[in-house]
Amino acid sequence: MTALALHRTDVAGVAVLRPAGTLDLTTYRDLRDGLLECAADEPTALVVRLDDGFECATPAFMSVFTTVCQRVAEWPGVPVLLVAETPGHRRSRAAAAVPRFTTLTAALAAAERPPDHAPDHRAEIRLPASLAGGRLARCFVRDACERWVVAHLVPSAATVATELVENAVRHARSAPVLRLRLNGRALTIAVCDDDPDPPATPAVEPLRPGGRGIMIVSSLSRTWGCYRRPRGGKIVWAVLDG
Repeated sequence: MTALALHRTDVAGVAVLRPAGTLDLTTYRDLRDGLLECAADEPTALVVRLDDGFECATPAFMSVFTTVCQRVAEWPGVPVLLVAETPGHRRSRAAAAVPRFTTLTAALAAAERPPDHAPDHRAEIRLPASLAGGRLARCFVRDACERWVVAHLVPSAATVATELVENAVRHARSAPVLRLRLNGRALTIAVCDDDPDPPATPAVEPLRPGGRGIMIVSSLSRTWGCYRRPRGGKIVWAVLDG
């Protein structure tokens, strides 16, 4: 089996990734999942350097970068940028949907400039594995929304955050991590826990006594989803429009 390693360096909040080895049928999934796992850490951007240490068996496999770009578009909303450092990588157009640069310096400069100069605010808190986590989550959301001048989002955002946190406490038996991100007009609420099993879907979960149900998350959000972390556990996320 062909080996492919993914080396990561963080530069001012940007995850710079250098795949080393051959991208083919046996390593496509490893590279895809490795990039998605890095995106789940919510860096400012993913910058992928393609140099002499990276080979592609056929140009079609370069579509892995387009796939990752599409998967992270809604959550965590991390831009994916390619740096093609060799003539061969520059000629390949299989990942045409992904922005390309010829130098790392140019890619890092682009990553520092959000589209239309949209605000990008982030906040994170680890909550206790008790039902007090829901109350603390509501306070944390309210304070962040008021600080970011989106107080009109507090009712919906606090409800979504409370439900996700209480789900993590009740069902995952975890001390959850609550992450908030305001990117432009979109507010993302993400909760990390230790249980890889996804939450019950709105189609099958009734409203529970003591909980509003994941169907309420669905009704208040533009979109929501669940990401199983390769290192264990999961992240349940929801995006609200501002």
